[in-house]
Order: sequence, then structure tokens, then C-alpha cells
Amino acid sequence: MKQTSLRSTLKKMKNVLKVIKDSSKGYFYVFILQAVFTSIFPYVSIYFTYMIIDGIVDSIPLQTLLIYVYWMIGLNLLIGIITNILNYYNKVYSVEMTYNLDSKIASKSFEIDYSLIEDNETMKLIQMAEEGCNGNGGPKYYCEEILSKILSSVLSIIYGSILLLGLLSVKETLDPSWVVRILNSPWSIILILLTILIPVKISKYVMKKNNEKSYEIMMYNIDGNRISSYFMQISSNYKYGKDIRLYELQDLFLNEMKQVRESADDRWRKFSVFQTKMTAISIFGNKTLSLVAYIYVGLKAMYGLISVGNVVAYVAAITLISQAITTIVERYSKLHLFNSYLENYFTYLNLESTKEYGKIDLIDNEVLSIQFIDVSFKYPNTNNYVLKNINLTIDSGTKLAIVGLNGAGKTTLVKLLCRLYDPTEGQILINDIPITSYTKEACCQLFSVVFQDFKLFSYSIKDNVASGLNGDVGKVMESLEKTGMMNRVSHMGKQIDTEIYQRSKENGVEISGGEAQKIAISRALYKDSPIVILDEPTAALDPKSEAEVYEKFSELVKNKTSLFISHRMSSCKFCDEVIVVDQGEIIEQGHHHILMQNNGLYSKMWKAQSKYYT
Repeated sequence: MKQTSLRSTLKKMKNVLKVIKDSSKGYFYVFILQAVFTSIFPYVSIYFTYMIIDGIVDSIPLQTLLIYVYWMIGLNLLIGIITNILNYYNKVYSVEMTYNLDSKIASKSFEIDYSLIEDNETMKLIQMAEEGCNGNGGPKYYCEEILSKILSSVLSIIYGSILLLGLLSVKETLDPSWVVRILNSPWSIILILLTILIPVKISKYVMKKNNEKSYEIMMYNIDGNRISSYFMQISSNYKYGKDIRLYELQDLFLNEMKQVRESADDRWRKFSVFQTKMTAISIFGNKTLSLVAYIYVGLKAMYGLISVGNVVAYVAAITLISQAITTIVERYSKLHLFNSYLENYFTYLNLESTKEYGKIDLIDNEVLSIQFIDVSFKYPNTNNYVLKNINLTIDSGTKLAIVGLNGAGKTTLVKLLCRLYDPTEGQILINDIPITSYTKEACCQLFSVVFQDFKLFSYSIKDNVASGLNGDVGKVMESLEKTGMMNRVSHMGKQIDTEIYQRSKENGVEISGGEAQKIAISRALYKDSPIVILDEPTAALDPKSEAEVYEKFSELVKNKTSLFISHRMSSCKFCDEVIVVDQGEIIEQGHHHILMQNNGLYSKMWKAQSKYYT
């Protein structure tokens, strides 16, 4: 881990503070106040203890001594109460801050290009951003263990320096010895200042080495945690349970988990030994300072240059100042480390979408034509084209079947049309206007898609169909009725308000694959977009059932532009036109009857599957 300049470190610190303040102003001000009261707390006892000891030695009235005691107890009690109140609000506001920080990561994930989300490097960056926010490098730890400690240490040095001003005073004495002359000189405090540098220098060295090791093991943990999280998800998710038990996959996963754990254990064991050695070195430096401070202050008291109470106050102040300086050195050194942790968070939040949108936000849904002009595409970080020279026109209201073998490029074509990806070459037009000229919202409203791997969420049926809160109840029920799902829903306990699945809700209802498919199609109908796409969502059904679903869906969207995608042929007879995609190219195009006469791939696929439809 490379060291950064002071200016760079402070700039990054400023960025962190801005994010923290934006996430929770309450937390921002609370942690500052905590630093102020934490730093002043020990000096209250030091000051009044020295006053009480000197008072006893000087035989001042008992009433005056009790006043000192009352003040010490009262101030400590007041600071203790304030500290507890601040601790309470710290916990309250830290929840708010953590939620807002996590929300920013989630929001960013929704905002950036879909192509970035599918990229493995982005997935790793998301994990690193989450580690930066929720692990040891999180903003909460950054504030409380770095910035708060630095602030309280600076204040502690100020308080201690004020208390040590008495060491600079010269006292009249008749003792002519050279020891007294040295001790009575204000310059003698240089000895203490030089001694303070010993633990400071040692701490700087220790922290530099410790930070390098900490960052190294943190980066290892990112990959280790990803692997462990995946295994935990597999072992605790009931959807994997059947395959794991029937195929006896337990040993495979447990063996992998064991290797990850043993590797992590070995690294942490070595890191713990290293930290123990570094801690021993730090302790040696601090004890050296304590020894010198006691000898110096003790000699001044022995020769009558300071009072007995001063001995207690000065030694305590020197120790606290030394600890404060050491803490500043350590925490400043850790700023490099924790800035590196949080840099991942900022890197992710600063990811910029490369996709550009235009300013046209209105699309004429009554007359809607689609054109692919010389469209070719290859996925990021790959060299092979998935689609090559696609030229296709889809007129308004057309029902188009897109068929082909698995891996032919059918789904990729849909992803391009929906602008989940942009073509590598060529362009797509909507109503003779490049799709890139439309706003993001306009593009989103164009399509209702049911993908093969469609997802439903552990919310109510109503929220799943309406794609969010505050859905139109009547429209939800109408969409469910059209797909034949309403009869099943009406027998559920809460009907359309019934929660499905048990991932995040108690008493969630488990639904079958066919029922999930009907809800997904209901969601597409509810959205009521001018272009509707079925991308093999019925692949798990038998061919005859798939044909029935497609024909029924075709009736439901008879006035819309519709795309039916499959490697089966069930959707072809009722469509206006069929295109056959093979190895990324359109090799056949026309109506079912015409294609059957061509004796090409379409005819062969139909004849091979025809027994399932008759």
C-alpha cells in the first residue's frame, strides 16, 4: 500500500466527512462533541487531585478541601451524564448513517449501466465498497477511532500544555548545586520533549508496518468473504436444498469452505503474532517516557522546586500528552489505511454510466416501428460477436416470433432493443429516430418483458404485479384475471396482499413455477407498454403447455407489437412473421407457411418438434 501526501490525505478525509454529514448530520455533530468531552474528562480529576493534595500538605481548611471534592465529583458526574447521552444519540444516528450509506450503494447499483452490473470487476468493486462501509474501514469506525481520537488528542495536548506551564516557572532557591540549576531552568523541559519523541518515533514505525499488513489482509478478506457468503447462501437457501441432498454435494461445498477458512486462519495467525511484536515495541517506548517523567518531576519535588500535588499533576499531564501525540501519529498513519478502504466506496459511487440518452420523452405509441440497421454486438471484454449484421424491421402491431437454437443470440437481441446494452456497431431506430435520442424514461416505458429467468420478489402479489407500492388494485386484479391466476390468489389468506416466498417475510406463501410465471406475465400486462416481449419464460413447461401459454398471451396483447422468443416453434403459427437466428445472424425470415416451404433450418426444427404440438 503506497503512502500518500498530507494534502491528498486531508482531501480524502474532507470527502469522507462530507459523505458522513450528508448521510447523518446528527451523527456528524455528536461524534465531534464526544471527542470534546472525552478529552477534558481526565484533566478534571488531575487538576482537582493536585489541588486537594497540596491543600492537605498546606493544611488549608477542611471546608475548602470539600469544595474541591464537590467540584471534582460534580463535574465528573456532569461530563459522565453528557457522555452517556451522546453515546445514546451516537447509536441512534449511526443506524441512520449506515442505512443511508448502504442506500447509496444500492441506488448506484440501480443507476449504472446494466452492462457494468454484469461485469465481474464491478461485482468485485461492489463487494469492496460494502467492505469499506461496513468493515473495519467503515465511516463509523473512521469517525470514532480515527478522527474523534485525533481531535480529542489535540485537545488533550492543549489542556496538558496549559497544566505544564508551571514547569517553566523559576523558583528562588539557595541551593547552588548544578542539579538544582538545571532543574530550575525553564529549558529543562526540553528533556521531556525529547523523551516524548521516543514513543512517537516508535509508534510511527509500528503503524507504518501494521498498516501495510492490515491492508494486505483486508484485500484478501474481500475475496474470502465473497466466497464464504456464496457458500452460506447455498447452505441456508432452501431452493438449493433438493439438489445438494440428492446429488450429495455437501462434501464439495464443505471442502471449499474448509480451504477458505484454513487460508484465512493462517493469515490471521501470522498477523496476530506480528501485532504482538509491534505492541511490545510500543510499550517499551511509552514506559521509557514514564520513567524519565517520574525521575524529572520527582527530582524537582525533592529539591523543593514544585509541590507534592504538582508531581501528580505533571506526571499525569506528561503521560497524557505523550499518549495524545502517539495517538495522533498512529491515527494519522491509519488515515492512509482507512482512506484506502473508503477509496473503494468512492470509486464505486463515482462510476459513470457510459450510456447516453437523448431529450425526446414522448413516443407515438399508436404508430410504432422498430428498425435494426447493420447491428453487430459483442459483450464487453470479449472478442467474439454474438450478433452480426442484423437488419430487421418490425412494423407497429406486428407479432414477431424469434426462434433459434440455444445460444443463437435471441436474448441478446432483446437486450439491445431494451437498451440494456448498446450495439457495438450499427443502430436501432424507433419511429425512424435513433433509440439513443430518447430519454431513459421513454425507453423504459416502451417495453414490457418477461425473461426466461424472470424474478419475483418476497413482497405481496400486488406489489409484484404493480412493480412497486401504491398499485392500482383494480388493474392488478384485472391483470391476474387475464392470466388465470386470480382464482388461485382469491383462495389465499390475504388475496392480492399475500406475501410470497419466505426470504424476507414471515409466513410467506410458496408458489409453483407455473404460478410464478403467471404473476410475471400479469406484471407485463399491468405495465401496459406498447411493445411486449416473451423471452422464453415458459422454457420449463412442456412444449404443448408452452404453446397454449403463448397463444393465450397473443390474444391478450393482440393490439400491441409483440415479440415471442423461443428455441421451440410453439409461437410461430399465430405470428405475422418469423425470423430464424443462428450463430448471431438472421438466416431466414418470413411467415410460417413460407418458411416451411424453404426446407431450411426452420422447417427442420418444426418437423423435429411438430409431434409435440399435434
